[in-house]
Amino acid sequence: MRFGAHYLPTYVPELDGSGADFYRKMIEQMQELDRLGYADVWVTEHHFDVYGGMISTPPAFLAAVAQATQRIHLGVAISVLPLHNPLQVAESYAAVDVISGGRLEFGLGRGSTLREFAGFKISHDDSPTRMRESAEIVLKAWGDGPFTFHGELFDYEDIDVLPKPVQRPHPTIWVGASRSDGTFRWAGDHGFNLMTLPYMYDPPVLKEWVDHYRESLVAAGHNPSTRDILGKFHIYVADSDAKAREEALPYLQNYRDIANRRNSGNIAGAGGQFDLDEQILRGDVIAGDPQRVIEVIHQWRERLGLTTISGTVFFGGMPQDMALRNIRLFAERVMPAFAPAASPA
Repeated sequence: MRFGAHYLPTYVPELDGSGADFYRKMIEQMQELDRLGYADVWVTEHHFDVYGGMISTPPAFLAAVAQATQRIHLGVAISVLPLHNPLQVAESYAAVDVISGGRLEFGLGRGSTLREFAGFKISHDDSPTRMRESAEIVLKAWGDGPFTFHGELFDYEDIDVLPKPVQRPHPTIWVGASRSDGTFRWAGDHGFNLMTLPYMYDPPVLKEWVDHYRESLVAAGHNPSTRDILGKFHIYVADSDAKAREEALPYLQNYRDIANRRNSGNIAGAGGQFDLDEQILRGDVIAGDPQRVIEVIHQWRERLGLTTISGTVFFGGMPQDMALRNIRLFAERVMPAFAPAASPA
């Protein structure tokens, strides 16, 4: 099992401080993730709102994180390809790979927040085509020398994009799939890794879509055992289940309020404490003492075949000491339970 941390930051100025303070806290946390042996740190692209909008330009942020860390992989989950010119995407993320010495994990997707498309004056109607053509262009741009592409929406002739990534033939590609089984199949057809949000769906429905992904891998000649499937969850670890619930709930509620106001137009408090308690009970939010957290991760692994867990470990204006303690407890008391068994001497 591979473990990473996920940052879709819900900025609460009265708790998080200035923008500079907020960035400092996140980078300090990422340095601790690096020190403690987490495999990846992921950031999410969002715009125009305190729900994620403080990392509106992930390659710039990841380039800064690259300079502050040594070994941890730096991922975007996801780059919303239809919002961007694919040549600029290829340039900016290749620069992250170069600056980090080959540590980029490139997650891509269609995006589903209509408000962001409207803000950029970009139609969402052709976003599936725009995403798929953009993905092909980025990969061609990362190849050796110039390339040519003629598609429905993009047309390039003999163009060379610089810099080229350190990783050859290209950084690992992940696809954020959440809206239809077609995206799961497309990811499998191309042999890309898969990113999911397990808590958003009935487990049987998501399992069926993940099975379609694996079937598509096989049909396209790819070995499913060499591909990763990531599940993203909010995670909070404490010495007891009761303490985890008591400490995490206020910040989970802050996160929920911000998400509801932004995504649904709901008033603050919609989806309150009872609902959050239910999410913890179901394992949609992974919170509790180390043993409970281990058990819930095992359940998700068995249910969906997850190989990677990405945990949102800092959310809703959580104090820095709580976030760092959460990061350390997970590394020290949860991750070892999934370490490969030592070979006999």
